[in-house]
Amino acid sequence: MNILIRLPNWLGDVIMATFAIESLYKTYKDSNFFLVGSKVSIQIFKNHKNTTLIEDDSKDSKCRILKLYKIAKSIPRSDIAITFQNNFLSALFLSFNNAKIKIGYKNELRQFLLTHAKIKQKGIHEVFVYYDLVKDMVENIQPKLYLQNPNKPINLPQGKLAGINAGAAFGSAKRWEESYFAEVANYLLDNNYSILLFGSNNEINIANNIESMCKDKILNLAGQTTLEELITYISKLDLFITNDSGPMHIAAAFNIPSVAIFGPTNDRETFPFSQNSHIISLKTLGYKLECQPCKKRICPLKDLNYHSCMRDLKPKFIIEKIKSITKT
Repeated sequence: MNILIRLPNWLGDVIMATFAIESLYKTYKDSNFFLVGSKVSIQIFKNHKNTTLIEDDSKDSKCRILKLYKIAKSIPRSDIAITFQNNFLSALFLSFNNAKIKIGYKNELRQFLLTHAKIKQKGIHEVFVYYDLVKDMVENIQPKLYLQNPNKPINLPQGKLAGINAGAAFGSAKRWEESYFAEVANYLLDNNYSILLFGSNNEINIANNIESMCKDKILNLAGQTTLEELITYISKLDLFITNDSGPMHIAAAFNIPSVAIFGPTNDRETFPFSQNSHIISLKTLGYKLECQPCKKRICPLKDLNYHSCMRDLKPKFIIEKIKSITKT
């Protein structure tokens, strides 16, 4: 049996889809899987057996639809094809493959391209939104994030390790203040933690600014890790402080004690899927703003309330949560 899966593009989203995807792997053990997605998303599954990974680089083509057609036709006709994306082109992609069973969300006039079009549920965690697409055709497994640790060889400082992720690829609205992260880092340094600072190539300046405000030396890894290395580093941490981001979901997959800082996003739908993760926001503190959650990439306010969901979330609140979960 051939199974085609169109993955979400964002790192956090693809990790939240692993419960659904692992359910397919466990149910259809001897099948051939064809996973199509962004360069980042397909790397999550590079160690899976019976799996062909295909990067969708159609955005860089002069004619995107033609490129999608060629990619779809390069894949053997699938018995089951599923798109976890919520757009027209992803359903068209399944149609191009001429898959026997085509499953996806029912919106944007996609239903005529699908054999099984489902209404996307609202108000529940994204883990279960993705799982809803496959639940009628898979065996029951434990609802968790299924992320393999590549165990890349890395060098780590001795003693307690705390990671800080100050970036968020979605946009600046999800990023906590750099000076606030530095204040938390200095608290951790005072309590004998070694600090690992993470960030993508686009977040090097953010990390450098935080490093410059730290009272002691930290390990600044921004722009220096592959995805495999990032996963391995995070899996070794004793504590993780992070914005709502892809690395937040990596930590949740390994049950790393975490403090996740939320502002403009909906914590009910995207909270870190782990009992060891703790959300901090103005909402959880009882000070929810009328504009939350706006879900905007950049704060749309231009007055004194600009980015209040993050600026009013002071470092003392995160430090208090750290004390409660680490007993420091």
